[in-house]
Amino acid sequence: MTLLLSVVFVRLVWLQGMDTAGYALASSDEKHGSMTLHAARGSIVDRNGVPLAYTADAKDIVADPTMVPVGDRLEYATLLSPLVGKSVIAIADQLTSTSHYALLATALSPAAAKQIEDLRLDGKPLPGIFAQATSQRLYPGKSTGANVIGLVKSDGVGAAGVEYSHDSLLKGADGSVSYQKDSVGNVNPAGPIKRKAAIDGGTVRLTIDQDLQYISQSYLEHAIKRTKAKGGQVTVLDSRTGQILALASNGSFDPQNPASIKAGQSLNPNVQQVFEPGSVNKIVTMAAALEKGLITPRTVLTVPQTVQTGGITVHDAWWHPEQKFTATGVLAESSNVGTLAIADRVGKQSFYEYLQRFGLGQKTGVELPGESAGLLPDIGSWSDSTFANLPIGQGVALTSLQLASMYQTVANDGVRIPPRIVSSVTDADGSVTATARPAGIRVMSAPNARTLRTMLESVTLKGGTGVKAAIPGYRVAGKTGTAQQPDPATGRYSDSNYWLTFAGMAPADNPRFTIAIMVDDPRAGLEGGDVAAPLFRQIASYQLSAAKIAPSGSQSVLVPLTLN
Repeated sequence: MTLLLSVVFVRLVWLQGMDTAGYALASSDEKHGSMTLHAARGSIVDRNGVPLAYTADAKDIVADPTMVPVGDRLEYATLLSPLVGKSVIAIADQLTSTSHYALLATALSPAAAKQIEDLRLDGKPLPGIFAQATSQRLYPGKSTGANVIGLVKSDGVGAAGVEYSHDSLLKGADGSVSYQKDSVGNVNPAGPIKRKAAIDGGTVRLTIDQDLQYISQSYLEHAIKRTKAKGGQVTVLDSRTGQILALASNGSFDPQNPASIKAGQSLNPNVQQVFEPGSVNKIVTMAAALEKGLITPRTVLTVPQTVQTGGITVHDAWWHPEQKFTATGVLAESSNVGTLAIADRVGKQSFYEYLQRFGLGQKTGVELPGESAGLLPDIGSWSDSTFANLPIGQGVALTSLQLASMYQTVANDGVRIPPRIVSSVTDADGSVTATARPAGIRVMSAPNARTLRTMLESVTLKGGTGVKAAIPGYRVAGKTGTAQQPDPATGRYSDSNYWLTFAGMAPADNPRFTIAIMVDDPRAGLEGGDVAAPLFRQIASYQLSAAKIAPSGSQSVLVPLTLN
């Protein structure tokens, strides 16, 4: 008993004499409260200010199950089910809880929430059912541009696309309110209230045009369905600035419905997935040869149907006897053998340097997450057959954004401007910061770039592989491609699975935009000129009209493709 009394005495001394500060602090904590003031997430708009993503008022529907009469639970559930999108059984189960809180629905529109608030049972409101103010992220274009815009997670944090890459700007900064509480825990109106205002998120203005984005996605989806392809991509750039006007891929998703994202789906294939380009890569050989003074558009080459090089046999896609082609004809008719003959004149080292100049094997630096640099084997690792493959677009892989950037270089008189998709950002205080245009990279001289454009025009004229890309009244320059896909089963290139490509610009005499297209493995028998070229014509025709670009005021320079 003496020991017990001693312990009690020591404890009393401690509480009263030595730990007064700790208990005073605990008492103070019980008398003070705080709450978070949530910042509104900023908007994402297109180049014309059209909203692509914004935050709006919404309401969560919650229940206090202890307030719901036991005999009315099933009737409550029946009334609520069609309005909250849950089954009657699921709601009834929530209402049987002994908890004071059950979340029935999240982020409903104010109109939808009012329908629930107006529900009546036996002429009376439903006790225990409440609407709580919240917010919701809206994407008015649904799947249009979703690969670029991205989405946010349930906690409001950006999860993909611009929502992710610019999350710190868009989310803003939460504020807070601190206050004193009375003896029963309510706010003491006579006590001090300290407020730190929330700072709402800023606005991100993109370079894309929502209308062009929608048109590109629509035409692409139609082409994929018509040709029974696995997928495809379209990238549209402003030829003069490198700004991205559209970045379309098939199988997009609805950012307001994350369940629409398929397992393993790439959220932005145009910057994340690579493919072998095929003959669209032949402009690298032609550009290098023009720059080194090795060819002119009328240079004549004797081209057999096949050639042995690097230990492999390379052949043209169609049979022909030994034929005299001009350099323009080699490009227009897409002769693999003729291209390799020109590449031999350029040499391995120079050819490799021009691949790098055009941006292959390098990230563009676009403001989107997960960008791939593509695949360009280092020259030190080249086998004998590598130089037989790379000039014709096999053994190298790139994204459709990189492909578009290559052709933007030719369209822009030889200057490659790394593509960008953010035009400006606006802070909450209204200050606007425009995205600085990246420094241009001189890849080839302006005269030689213009010469290469005239050679590419022959691709879309009579005798070329891309005649289906031609647009009446406008000069069009571009190149078709048909690349074999690797066969995982054999470790060799497939004879039945292909990537079909087309990349080009319009108008060729004064290029305003550049388009790169890839269609993944359409049905057998089709080539780039059959699928990708017509898709280019559809999208380019729309953009020429929408941008009010006048028809070409000059005629294409015609160069003979072959000589007898």
